Amino acid sequence: MTLRMEILVNEELLKDRLTPCREVCPILLDLFIWRKDVYPCILVGAVTSIFGLIWYYDPSVVTAFSVLGLILTVGDYLLPLVSKSVSTADSWNSEKEKKFSILVNRVTFFSVQVWNFQVTLEEWKKEYPNAYSSTLIVVLLFMAWIGNAVNNLFLTYLFVVFLALLPGLLHRRILHVYVSKIVLFVSNLIGSKAKKN
Repeated sequence: MTLRMEILVNEELLKDRLTPCREVCPILLDLFIWRKDVYPCILVGAVTSIFGLIWYYDPSVVTAFSVLGLILTVGDYLLPLVSKSVSTADSWNSEKEKKFSILVNRVTFFSVQVWNFQVTLEEWKKEYPNAYSSTLIVVLLFMAWIGNAVNNLFLTYLFVVFLALLPGLLHRRILHVYVSKIVLFVSNLIGSKAKKN
């Protein structure tokens, strides 16, 4: 396990790493789990603005990654400074500490899920190499077809919007409700076909 992954799956290490910018973490938690009904619109608007700029200026791949790296570097430098200037001894309270702990817990939980998925794939590859390879080939061919049929920037936009909305969808159990309806529909469809045969 790499050091970065170890930090993500260990709550105490992650909490120590996020302590310099802990003032921002409760705000991010509220934003991503939609404490207010306007927050999903803000998330989609922010992602749409960024992708609109990318579409409008149409930078090369190297330029786009350089600007992204520049934004992340400046954010990494400024976030602790802003957090220090905003924070006072009185401003940090038990509610903010609870939100900070919840955010760290959620990031750790999702990191562990990603790690478990990777381990499961590795085990599946060892136990069922033919099924693993054929499934991977079919999925990659499907993705290649989708990537060829639909604009890549638009696909990336949809993916980033989904990732930005995912914590709120999971927190409000919206995703669970619709996935359950789809599973019920498919099982009823399969059951009715089995009865006809």
